[in-house]
Amino acid sequence: MRNSGRVYSPLHKVAPHSRNVTDWLTLLPHQPPMRLVEQVIDVQPGTQARCARRAQVDDWFFQGHFPGTPVVPAIVLVELLAQTGGLAAGSTAGSALRVAAFGGFKFPRAAGPGVTLEATARVAGRMGGLYKIEGEVTADGQIVAAGSLTLAEVREAAAEG
Repeated sequence: MRNSGRVYSPLHKVAPHSRNVTDWLTLLPHQPPMRLVEQVIDVQPGTQARCARRAQVDDWFFQGHFPGTPVVPAIVLVELLAQTGGLAAGSTAGSALRVAAFGGFKFPRAAGPGVTLEATARVAGRMGGLYKIEGEVTADGQIVAAGSLTLAEVREAAAEG
């Protein structure tokens, strides 16, 4: 079921698959400023998700990276993809997910302030509590990051200890 390209943000009342954006974001263990996802565009539980963020000149990650020519750090792009993948996989996982491994990543272009970063994450495989996520991040339609990572389910007892 596709959502016809409609963007779901905190301003919208209804999100994909009858959840509102707040419901989707509760699946992420992050809080601002580390919650990078601002908009949930589409979630196909267990399969894929698309999320977005508008890079603002005053975002914390631009401080010192790089003065005069701010660039979104590569690890922020990877984290945005990981959070998006967490929504795709986590919507069916039933427990918190954490990054367990990174695959190969490429960063063919830089992204600066004022662009819309859109992450597309696909669940490429699952083995037990591990989810392989593949995807890319675009900045105003141009690919700025592409690669894979592994998310692992975290049991409550392990999270507390």
